[in-house]
Amino acid sequence: MENNVFEEMAKRYDTEERMELAKVIVKEVIPQLLSAQDKSLIDYGSGTGLVSLELSELVESILLVDSSKQMLDVAEVKIAKRGLSNAKVLYADLTQETPELKADIVLIRKKSYKNCSLF
Repeated sequence: MENNVFEEMAKRYDTEERMELAKVIVKEVIPQLLSAQDKSLIDYGSGTGLVSLELSELVESILLVDSSKQMLDVAEVKIAKRGLSNAKVLYADLTQETPELKADIVLIRKKSYKNCSLF
């Protein structure tokens, strides 16, 4: 995969503005996951995990998928610091390849964080 703008942004991605926006998204998503303790969740376009890692206690497992290796490197540090055993990362660009992935819930953000969908 070729470098993209997110590779350059990874280390400075978690700005106050993005963290505040992630909190708003998490607040909206939590009610939809209250009975998901035995479910798996894929967060496609996860970035550094600002949203999905806040949901880790609500689901059995989380797979953070992103096309930026550097974003996932930041997410892996967060996972290790929090001691999360139910969160993993996958470096993949689903527009270029289609790995076989299975999950009960898929979280996708459209056009940055403005819209968020659960499937």
